[in-house]
Amino acid sequence: MPAFGPALVFPTLVSDGAAPRCYLRCYPRRMVTKRSVSLDDEVASAVEEAAKQDGVSFSAWLSSAAEKQLRVRQGLRGVAAWEGETGSLSAEELAAGEALLARLRSGVSGVASRVRRR
Repeated sequence: MPAFGPALVFPTLVSDGAAPRCYLRCYPRRMVTKRSVSLDDEVASAVEEAAKQDGVSFSAWLSSAAEKQLRVRQGLRGVAAWEGETGSLSAEELAAGEALLARLRSGVSGVASRVRRR
């Protein structure tokens, strides 16, 4: 069975059971806020399975999904602001963007390396 938690992240630093040390090892770069959420049973089951397949905790999977959704929202706001300054995207620009997205999603070799990243 693969290791999870601190043993996976820091294999040489095995926790002695002290919660604060384990907490710091699990979340070394930032603090976390615990929340109680309600999910539809089917959604919760699907998240549980996806988290298991990805080898992460339920909470980590939900956190990652939330981060992705927040990046999408930020991107949409950025496009709206850009369109506010320059006008709406043309049909040709939209088609070019859709074509690039399709190539990126298909995993065509070399396409992702040409996309500028921060």
